[in-house]
Amino acid sequence: MKEGLIGDVKMLTANFGFNLGWEPDHRLLDKKLGGGALLDAGIYPISFASMVFGQQPSRISSNAYIGETGVDERFSALFEYEGGQTALLSAGVQLGTSHDAFIYGTKGYIQLTSFLFGRSATLHIPNEEPAHFEKKLMTHGYIFEAEEAMKCLREGLKESPIMPINETLEIMQTLDKLRAQWGLVY
Repeated sequence: MKEGLIGDVKMLTANFGFNLGWEPDHRLLDKKLGGGALLDAGIYPISFASMVFGQQPSRISSNAYIGETGVDERFSALFEYEGGQTALLSAGVQLGTSHDAFIYGTKGYIQLTSFLFGRSATLHIPNEEPAHFEKKLMTHGYIFEAEEAMKCLREGLKESPIMPINETLEIMQTLDKLRAQWGLVY
């Protein structure tokens, strides 16, 4: 993206969903514990869109299925940005989805298979062979977050330059806007 290989980025799609199964006492289906797709699975595609576009959406259209326990079991959202870009995002805890993301530009697109783990990407440029990139990473839970926190502590930083506090707060405001559209209150 930085090299402009796909041109101006105009749109992205990202999905992350899994089928927990019907366990109404599980924390992901418990409204008192902040359960639901948005806060558990949805944060990943939403944070991904924030990373790619470097801003929060100016307009949000969304829908959610509120299940029997009162939490959002799945949702989909269309984010629109000041520069005319869009993001189509979905997540679920009662529905398995692909975990892929696509970043579309004016000259091509990037496919990220299982984007949460960042192990591989394929660059698609018209009339060229797809270029596949792979990085062998050990991923176990939140290892990257823990490593970054330790790096910041060692360097005396009060926040991470990779994920500044303001971006975290802005993403939470976006989550609040989604919940407001659905009438979901914890």
